[in-house]
Amino acid sequence: MTDLETRIARLEAESDIRRLKARYLNACDAKDVDALRACFTEDAVIDFPPLGEFGLDGLIGIFTQMAATTPITDVHQGHNGEIEVAGDEAKARWNLGYATYDPRTRGFRLLASFYHDRYRRTADGWRICYTRSEPRAIVDGVLAEDGIKANWVAA
Repeated sequence: MTDLETRIARLEAESDIRRLKARYLNACDAKDVDALRACFTEDAVIDFPPLGEFGLDGLIGIFTQMAATTPITDVHQGHNGEIEVAGDEAKARWNLGYATYDPRTRGFRLLASFYHDRYRRTADGWRICYTRSEPRAIVDGVLAEDGIKANWVAA
């Protein structure tokens, strides 16, 4: 491969990984279990403190219980992707802005965290094979009759 071909291949891989991360975040917000599963390799490792570390089936179980079968509304926004591609593997760090609202309790959470991801090129395209969330700031609150009440939970 020429230098130009190598550079183009790397840029195409970065673009594919950005679209993969967008599909993952949008699948979370749409509560689309099948689309979420399709973003990962079957042997993926997910490390989401304080929930713990688990495999893909564990993620699907937690996602189904905590999000997909509830009236909760989530908004995941991934920013500032720093992607490094090395052949058929890649790694990235993303900044996540997350907000969730539960109409049953009028409770909300605002979260800032970093995602530390690893990717693998498969026959079906790039997939997430490892992801770790590093929470940086958490605000929990409730929409009360007399205004918003919120607490800084963690930094």
